[in-house]
Amino acid sequence: MCSTKLLREYDHGMFLQEPKLPPRLDGDIHLLEFNSDRFYAADWFFKLLHELQEAHDKNPQVLGAGFIHSKTLLLEAWHHHRLFGLCMSETDSLYNNCRGKDAYIMTRTVCGGAKYIFPLFCIVDATGAERVRRQDVPESDDKDDGCIECLWVAERVRGVGLGQRMVAEMNCYAVENPVSPMFWHKMGYTINPSEGATRKVVGAYA
Repeated sequence: MCSTKLLREYDHGMFLQEPKLPPRLDGDIHLLEFNSDRFYAADWFFKLLHELQEAHDKNPQVLGAGFIHSKTLLLEAWHHHRLFGLCMSETDSLYNNCRGKDAYIMTRTVCGGAKYIFPLFCIVDATGAERVRRQDVPESDDKDDGCIECLWVAERVRGVGLGQRMVAEMNCYAVENPVSPMFWHKMGYTINPSEGATRKVVGAYA
C-alpha cells in the first residue's frame, strides 16, 4: 500500500493550547512516554490495547475504529520507545472526583507522582522520538525533525482539543497516512509532496 505524507509549513507555529475539559480536570497536562517506566509501562500498554479493542467492538465498520489491525504497529512502537500520550498531574479536584471511572481518564498511575492518563496515543518515527526526549528545536529548514506515523484519540474524548495538544507536544514536521485530512490541515500539515508541492523556505523555523 502506497503511503501518503503531509508536510507542515515552516511558518505554522505550534502552540500548547489548553483542551476544553470539564472543571474537575484542572491539573497540568504533560507529555508521557508509554515506555518511560519499567514497572508501570506494561500496564499502560495493555490499557491502550483494551481501549483499541473496545473501540473496534463498538463500531467495527468505521474507518480507524480502534485500528484493530495495528496491534503489531502499536507493540513495535512501544518496544522501540516511539509511543507517546498525554497525562494530567493530580489535583484535589482530580483526587476527589476522578479516582473511580471517568470518561476522560484511561487510567491513574503513581509513577513519578500521581497522574491521570488520557485515552489517546501518538506514534512517531525514531527521529521524532529522540528529539522529543532531548526537547530539541530544529537547527535548519532542511532538517528532518520527526514524523507522526499514527495518532489515535478515543471517540469519547474527541472534539475537546486533546488531539491538537498531542500534535503540538510532538511538534513533528510531517504526518504519514492522515486519516482525517481536515484535522491535519488545521494543524498546518498542508503540503503534499506526492503532488510536487514543497515547503516555503523562510529565514527561521517557526
